[in-house]
Amino acid sequence: MISRTEMFPARGQGRWNSRSIDIKSLRKIIKNINTSALVISVLAYLIGRSSIMEGLTPFGIAFVAAYMIKYGNSTIVPLFVSLGIISVHGFHSYQYVSVVWFVFFTYRILNPRFKDSIIKASIFASMSLILLKSLYIIINDYYIYDLMLTIFEGVVVFTLTYIFTHSIPTINTTLNRVFSSEEVICGAIMIALAVSGLDNIGIFGISIKNVIGIVIVIIFAFNKGPSIGTAVGITIGVVTSMSQINLPFVISIYGFAGLLSGLFKEIGKIGSCLGFILGNIIMSFYIGGSMQTILKNKEIAVSIVVFLIVTKLAKGLNSKVIIGVSSSNQIEEAYSNRVKDMTYKRLTEISQVFEELGETFRRVSDRTKIVEQKDVSKLIDAVADDVCRKCSLCKFCWESDFYSTYQSMFEMLGTIEMRGSISPDMMPDIFKKRCMKTDEIAQRINYLFDIFSLDYKWENRILESRQLVSQQLEGMSKVIKDLANEIYNDVRFKQDVEKEIYAGLRKNKISVDKVIVTENARDDFEIYLEIKSYNGEDIISKATKVVSEIVGIELTNDKYCSSTKYEDKRIKFKLIKANRFGAITKVSRIDKGFNSVSGDNYTFGEKSNNYFAVISDGMGVGHKASQESDITISLLEKFLEAGFDKELALKTINSVLVLKSSDEMLATIDMSIVDMYRGKTQFVKVGSAPTFIKRKDSVQIINSHSLPVGILRDVDIQVYEDNVDDGDYIIMVSDGILDSNYDEENKEKWLANIIQSIENVNPQTIADKIMDAALEACGGTANDDMTVLVTKIWKRR
Repeated sequence: MISRTEMFPARGQGRWNSRSIDIKSLRKIIKNINTSALVISVLAYLIGRSSIMEGLTPFGIAFVAAYMIKYGNSTIVPLFVSLGIISVHGFHSYQYVSVVWFVFFTYRILNPRFKDSIIKASIFASMSLILLKSLYIIINDYYIYDLMLTIFEGVVVFTLTYIFTHSIPTINTTLNRVFSSEEVICGAIMIALAVSGLDNIGIFGISIKNVIGIVIVIIFAFNKGPSIGTAVGITIGVVTSMSQINLPFVISIYGFAGLLSGLFKEIGKIGSCLGFILGNIIMSFYIGGSMQTILKNKEIAVSIVVFLIVTKLAKGLNSKVIIGVSSSNQIEEAYSNRVKDMTYKRLTEISQVFEELGETFRRVSDRTKIVEQKDVSKLIDAVADDVCRKCSLCKFCWESDFYSTYQSMFEMLGTIEMRGSISPDMMPDIFKKRCMKTDEIAQRINYLFDIFSLDYKWENRILESRQLVSQQLEGMSKVIKDLANEIYNDVRFKQDVEKEIYAGLRKNKISVDKVIVTENARDDFEIYLEIKSYNGEDIISKATKVVSEIVGIELTNDKYCSSTKYEDKRIKFKLIKANRFGAITKVSRIDKGFNSVSGDNYTFGEKSNNYFAVISDGMGVGHKASQESDITISLLEKFLEAGFDKELALKTINSVLVLKSSDEMLATIDMSIVDMYRGKTQFVKVGSAPTFIKRKDSVQIINSHSLPVGILRDVDIQVYEDNVDDGDYIIMVSDGILDSNYDEENKEKWLANIIQSIENVNPQTIADKIMDAALEACGGTANDDMTVLVTKIWKRR
């Protein structure tokens, strides 16, 4: 049953639904339109209309032949070419239209012979025109001149077939392609022929053909410079004026205007437009001796407006290709982007492989219980099978009284676990009264438990090893992924800055060969210089100072990108932003061991604009403690240099120490990482003593309560962040310094007061005074290895 609302919709509702349907249908139609096919059809029609020498229209035949070579059979192209020819010749167009369809149908039959052979297809199209049109001429009244014109048309068809095979691919509307110079010139010829097909169509006295021709010349000149601008200008002039008496004048105006338009491109779009206007005025004055221009001023004005609109739209589409224009550096950029994409994709795939492998090992090692109930049952079953199976009371114990017997065996395993072994007198009373083979049971259960304990120990080691492998694989995955992201970072080349640097260095009499300035998405930039000189370090310092003044930022020579000197005295080096902060670390230490071997190890240095200082305290003193802390420091340095995340590096070191030997290997880690450009500092602490930050009027204590590495499978890493400023000191100490004062309950406050009382600004003096205070507190004899690291931070600018 249909409701009233369905039969009689509300006012306006039916119209609204109809409108919605129309809009959706229109959008669907627009979406399904093949833009390339539409452009091809328009070009085919206009090129079919193009004429030469007052009535010759051979261009459409060449366009049909070229299109079939590149894209195969399509009735659209010969159809629109035929329509264009008919619009010019009317009834007399049969001479050309018949050739068009003869070439089309013959090509479909002989396609295998012409496939991928431009020379064969060009000769075939040319000979088809010559033979068929000559036949028509011979049948009717003819002159030798008509035959000569037909041969000339055949030559034109042969030549243009070659040109169109290079220009037709530029019609592809995909905006991520760049074209070679050959494709640019051929494309310009094709567009010029299409423009000439407009004939003398005009609006308000403005020639559409001239407007489009001017716009094409300015666009090519603006994007590709004077050489391409001149070539395209001459091409437009030749093709659009082939049927005019003033052909040489039009060629010279378009060519010279294209040259000036390209020369003025450095000023911008307005500069290119101004260059074209000046070129038109100069050549018109030279040719005619007056200021009256051959190209009308209102046509140039309209062309400039169209040019500005077209370039604005192209920029809005983020198109790298402006009407199919390309240069060598754009081709190199496209190739570079392709290589970058392929590298990024390949590295990402490798990263995913390592990540999946790491996940697989993690799942294999993810057992919460190494000993399960079934393992205990197997051990009890083995004892019963070896000893009780031949006993006469076996059925009574393991069938009639199974629960009591099993519980007694389970209690015996608990006794072995607590005491290491079991004897008959340690067995449960109920079991001793009933069992006749207590000695054999005790001997067998002790033996099997020893084997079980050994299996348990090695299985535990295997699981930990798998966990370590999993961490390593996941670490490799992250390193490769970071490398891929680094490669894929958008790097921009700052050509305007390069020119300023080049001119500034030349002005200061520095013989510079190359300047490359790159900037990434994080606004970090690098400047690569190649300079000729006989005194390396002096010229690097001088060039660094000059470039710093030009860019307005203090720069420094990247010491990790070493200067290279060649036989011809050329030097290559890289300039980067100079750090806003400087840092220096001084050490004071005392060894407790009689053989002068310290259990404390440390390292400090600078890498990638970060300054780090690390101290590790091995448990105990002497060689063993030194080995623990040395392994920790060495591994940490290698991991950080390889680009591993610091937390992953510490977890891996922890796993290595756990697995390295049967003895416990324990070590603390205290690490400070200072960002030398921003002043941010990270403090990473694993079981270490507190870190002290000495400021101008206070001492800040950074403490941790985690266990050292090498104890548990999962290490507890504590990370703190803080800012440092000019004149701050980061003071890191080993446990021996704090433990030197036996009587003080709050050792941290005691050491903080000592640091606060030191007024010296020399980091070595501060380290020595802290050591003196610790020795004084312990009576001059150290009970543990003692190490103090003092890092001074100062602002460079």
